[in-house]
Order: sequence, then C-alpha cells, then structure tokens
Amino acid sequence: VTGRNARAREGLLREPVPSRHRVQILGYTDQLDELMAVADLVVSKPGGLTTSETLARGAGLVVVNPVPGQEDRNSDYLLENGAAIKVNHIPTLAAKLTALLRDPKRVAEIKANSRRLGRPYAAFEVVRHALSLLPSSAYRGLPFTPGPPRSRIESSTGNGTMRGGDGNHVALRAALEPNLV
Repeated sequence: VTGRNARAREGLLREPVPSRHRVQILGYTDQLDELMAVADLVVSKPGGLTTSETLARGAGLVVVNPVPGQEDRNSDYLLENGAAIKVNHIPTLAAKLTALLRDPKRVAEIKANSRRLGRPYAAFEVVRHALSLLPSSAYRGLPFTPGPPRSRIESSTGNGTMRGGDGNHVALRAALEPNLV
C-alpha cells in the first residue's frame, strides 16, 4: 500500500516479484485495517501508529529506513522482541522478504511475538480505566457493559466499539456528558 504516492506505486508495479506468494500493490485504500487483519507481514517504516496497528493485528514488521529518533527506538524494540526483521538496504528487500516467506516457522514465530507485544484493546483499557475514576452512578444503567469486542471479527467490522454493538459508544458519551459538564 503506497497511499497517495503514485510514483512509488508505479515503480513497484514495474518490479518483478520473485515469489510464489500473492503480492498486490495498492495505492490509497480505506481498507487498511482489513488488509492488516489478513497480513502475515507488513513492510514499512516503524512509525508509532503503524507499529501499534501491526502489533495489534499480530503481523510481523519488516522494518525499512527508520528515521533517527522514535522510529529507531521502535525498530530496536521490535527487533529485540523478535517481532520484526530489519532491511538496511532497499536493494536487498526482495531477497530478504523472499527468504523469510520461505521459512513459515520463522514467520509464525515473528507473528507470535507480535501478538504477544500487541495491545489490540488498548482503547477499551483506557475507557475502562477512565470509567473506574468516575462514580459508578455516572454510568449505571447503560444498556451494555463497556468492554472489548467479543471477537476479532467484531473488532475488524466495527461492530465492537463497545460490547452490545454499533452505536453504543454514542450512548456511552451521551450518558456520561451530562454528568461531566
């Protein structure tokens, strides 16, 4: 996924893919969450959002060109915990990726380490903590219990914002706002 970088997409489309694995080069898409949900590996710079999304989805990261500072630290953390490999020179990316994909045991190990580090319900943990700071009367009587989605499918389809289904986050906000003003 190259986003809105048409030049990068065109360049990648011209490159041969020496792999038996299905590779699809996409430009901008609003289905990134769904793509990450089925990905084994994500090839990217290790920015904060990309790193947290990749870990939450349990995919491994193939780190390329980290920017000095935060991205370097993210890269080090992922490498030290076995959730990534690093490609230091772009010309070696295809060969390293192909070698990794030919080793399903190693890919599974990287994915398991990523799942171990990931916090897919971090937003729910924050809400739960915020609610714990309020008197219970502020949210008593809501038609649901704040909590994570019941399944990963619910999470990826957007139906698990709060246990009980779509739209309950609006009910939570409406129920809390009068008490918080």
